[in-house]
Amino acid sequence: MILAIVIAAVGAAVPAAGQVEADVRVWTAASVQGRLGAGSPWHWASDSLVRTRDGAGTLDFLAERVIITRDLTPRASVGIGYAFGAGFPDAGSLREHRLVQQYAWSGGARPRVSLKSRMEERFVTGYAAMRLRLRQQVRVTWPLAKMGGLQGVVSDEVFLQVNASARATRGFESNRFFVGVGRRVTGRTVFEIGYMNVLSRGAARLFQQSHIMSATWVVSM
Repeated sequence: MILAIVIAAVGAAVPAAGQVEADVRVWTAASVQGRLGAGSPWHWASDSLVRTRDGAGTLDFLAERVIITRDLTPRASVGIGYAFGAGFPDAGSLREHRLVQQYAWSGGARPRVSLKSRMEERFVTGYAAMRLRLRQQVRVTWPLAKMGGLQGVVSDEVFLQVNASARATRGFESNRFFVGVGRRVTGRTVFEIGYMNVLSRGAARLFQQSHIMSATWVVSM
């Protein structure tokens, strides 16, 4: 049901080809995560994000995010977090403080399905009002080989602007679709790389489509 809602939301938001501008970007992320104690239901994660535009030629965005979560069941958890980011548009720079609340669920093994819902309160330089954003992600992974820890990955995440302000319109903000492969490098380290397509709403009813090479390291402590 959730996947159907995601597909319907994306389909309703996709504009005509003449309304889309495209660019090429590189996004990287390094995530370190662990438990707050042996057998504890509490977990922590720290994510470092580096993003470029014009291929890899121009620094676009830097962020650090920390989230604390607690297991509700073996499959579900809730969490809260904080992120600080800095954006570098063509003129000037932007700073952002972000509060995060999330619910996550995962189930199955071959394939494994994960759902993640996030609410974010964003305080951005130049925006007097807080920007409230909802994110819904569906992610599926499955083994590609019996040996070597190689797996396929497909995910889709829809971003919705919940409140309206002088510089933000309520409704669809962007969609991120990813397809790639992941490999367990060691018992505690996973590397994932692939292609991400991001469709985002811009000004004057124009849409921006970004073709992104996305790479992520995940280290479990």
